[in-house]
Amino acid sequence: ISDIIRCESDNTYTTFFLNENRKVLVSRTLKDVESMLSEYNFCRIHNSHLINLAYVIEYFRGEGGQVKLSDGAIVDVSRRRKEELLSHLK
Repeated sequence: ISDIIRCESDNTYTTFFLNENRKVLVSRTLKDVESMLSEYNFCRIHNSHLINLAYVIEYFRGEGGQVKLSDGAIVDVSRRRKEELLSHLK
């Protein structure tokens, strides 16, 4: 679990982005994955993105904003989920 940087949904599939540029594709919805990982410092920041808060490097302000993760990925934050993310980052 500590190797998971972020998860991205693609309909009924979810791609796990792991340390060392590894990826794993599973046939589970992001909602299923979110329920399994919610107690491990993960936050749903968009309809299609779940991130491990331990890998957040920077938050960029904006309408919803964006986060930069340790793997270099910049992921959009939805307006609806912005406040929840900011409360976790404080």
